[in-house]
Amino acid sequence: MPDYAYKATDPNGAIQRGIRFAESETELDAYFKQAGLLIIEYRETRARRFLRFLDKIQLGAVKRRELVEFSNNMGVMIQAGVPVIRALNEIRQDIGNRYFKKVLAGIIQRIEEGESLHKAMAGAEKVFPPLYASVIEIGENTGRLDTVFFDLTHHLKRLDNLIRETRNALIYPCFLLAAMVIATIVALFLVFPTLLDMMNEFDVPVPVVTKVIMAISESLLYQWPLYLLSLVTLFALIYLARKNRQTRYYFDWCEMKLPGIRSLFLHLRLTFFMRYMAMLLNAGIDILRGMDLGIQSVNNLMLRKKLIACRQEITEGSQLSDAFKRSRIIPNMVVRMVAVGEESGNLPGQMELVADHYNDELSHRIGVALTMLGPILVFFIAAIVLALIMGILLPLYDLVSQMSAHGGG
Repeated sequence: MPDYAYKATDPNGAIQRGIRFAESETELDAYFKQAGLLIIEYRETRARRFLRFLDKIQLGAVKRRELVEFSNNMGVMIQAGVPVIRALNEIRQDIGNRYFKKVLAGIIQRIEEGESLHKAMAGAEKVFPPLYASVIEIGENTGRLDTVFFDLTHHLKRLDNLIRETRNALIYPCFLLAAMVIATIVALFLVFPTLLDMMNEFDVPVPVVTKVIMAISESLLYQWPLYLLSLVTLFALIYLARKNRQTRYYFDWCEMKLPGIRSLFLHLRLTFFMRYMAMLLNAGIDILRGMDLGIQSVNNLMLRKKLIACRQEITEGSQLSDAFKRSRIIPNMVVRMVAVGEESGNLPGQMELVADHYNDELSHRIGVALTMLGPILVFFIAAIVLALIMGILLPLYDLVSQMSAHGGG
C-alpha cells in the first residue's frame, strides 16, 4: 500500500512526482538519497493517515507462531554475522503481518537513534513481553545474542505446541457440549411450552419428570434476561477479582492448595519457571538475577511469594535446593534434581531436565483428562436426552390413552 506522495528533481533538473511506500520518513529520505533525487516536498497519503489512526488505537496482534519464527530467524542471522539492524530489516520485509512489520520498523528506528535492542523491544510490550526483552538484554551483555534467540525460540515453540495440543483435544468435547446445549434449548423453549398447553387443555396428569422440566422451561422462557444478567455479572465479578491483587491471591491460593488441581497448576508454573531459569543461567547470568527474572514468569502470587522468600535465603548464603526444600511447596523431585545440579556444576541442565519432565507429564495428564472428558460428556448428554424424552413421551402416552378412552366411549 502506498505511503507518501512526493515531488522531487533528478540530477538533470526534471521534476518527478509519484507515490512511494515507506514505513517512516527516515526510510523515505534514504531512498531518495540512494536514487539521486532531491526531494522538494512530500506528504502522507490518506491511506497512511488512516493507518496512523489505527496505530493510535493499537489495532493488530502478533501470533505466537510468528514470534517463534522471528526469534529463530534472528538467531540464524546473528549467528551468521549479520548486523542486528540489517537482520531486522530483512526479516521485516518477509513478514506478512502488517502490524508486526510496523512494530519492527519502530524498533529499527529506535536502534538507529542510539537505543539498544532490548530497550527498543521493551517499548513494544504488546509484542515482546518484559521477560523477552530482559533475556535479550542478557544476550547483549554476554555477547551470546544468537544463543538467547535460539533459547527463546525453543521455549516459545514448546509453549505453542502445548497450547495447540490442548486446543485440538478440546474440539470434540466442545462439539458435544454445544450439541447438548442446542438440543436442551430447543426442547425447553419450543417443545415443552407446546406440550404444557396440550396437557392443560386435556387435563392430563403430568409425571414428576415432566413437571420438573416444565418448571425449568417456564423459568428460562420468562426469566432468561435475569439468568443472562446474573451470568454476565458473575463473570464480571470474577474478572475484576482476578485483576485486584488482594482478591487474586485467594484464587492463586486455590490453585496451589485444592486437591485435584493443585498438582496440575503447580507443575505448569514450575515448568515455565525452570525453563526460564535454565535459559537465563545458560546465558551467563548469576543465580540472583536469574531468580529475579524467572519469578516474573510465574503467574501465581502464592508461588511467587514462596520463590521470593527462596531468593532472600540465597542472598543470606543458602543453596537453592535448601531454599526450595524449606519452601514446603516445591516438590521433592525438583529439590533433588536441583541439588544434583549444584553438586555437579550443571544446574541449568538439571533445570532443563525438570522442565522437560513436567512438560511431558503435563501433556500426558491433559491428554488423559481430555480423553476421559469425551465419554463423560457423552454419558451426561445421554442422561439429559433420556430425561427430556421421558418428560415428553410419558405425558404423551397418557394423553393418547385418555383420547383413546374418550374415543371408545
